Amino acid sequence: MSNVIPMHAARAAKAQGVFAQTNIAARRLGYSDHLALRAAQRARDAYNAGGKSAGRVVSEVRESLRRSAESQLA
Repeated sequence: MSNVIPMHAARAAKAQGVFAQTNIAARRLGYSDHLALRAAQRARDAYNAGGKSAGRVVSEVRESLRRSAESQLA
C-alpha cells in the first residue's frame, strides 16, 4: 500500500499521503469515519513532528489500529 504515499520532495505532500493511507487503512479495518479521520490526523501530525519516515509512521499507526481492532473483537 506504500504506492499511495507520494514520492515528492515536498514534506507537505508526503504528510497528505500519510493522512490518506492511514484513513484508508482505518476504514478497511472497520473504524467509523470519525475515528478513521482522527487516526489519520494523528498520523499526519506524527509525520510532521519529524524523526520518522512516512512509511514508518503509516506502518506503526496501522499496526496500532490493527491491535486495537483485534482487542475489541476478543
